[in-house]
Amino acid sequence: MIIWSRLGVLVAVFVFGFSLIANLLTDHYTGSEDYWNVHNWPLGVSLLVSGLLSWAVGSWLASAKTKTFIDKETGEEIAVSPSHTLFFIKMHWWGPILLAIGVALIVLDVMK
Repeated sequence: MIIWSRLGVLVAVFVFGFSLIANLLTDHYTGSEDYWNVHNWPLGVSLLVSGLLSWAVGSWLASAKTKTFIDKETGEEIAVSPSHTLFFIKMHWWGPILLAIGVALIVLDVMK
């Protein structure tokens, strides 16, 4: 089950889309499906791209204007800003998470 709010689901779309593109490109240029299964660096690169895009789009979405409402009964102001999350993590924070996983996959593949 995937839990998201507003446009936070874009993180999953980015990861799936760029991983699919990386898989197809790897299969095309190596001529074998085995390369994708043996090496982790293509997935790591796709996660780097997904992380950068998630951070950029998430930061842009987080900079949206905050709306202020006034409670009629108390006269108190309530500020509401949109939150775009995936698994309760804000979209722009998925950027560093995906970058760290991508770098780890690349480093582990190089160290093999």
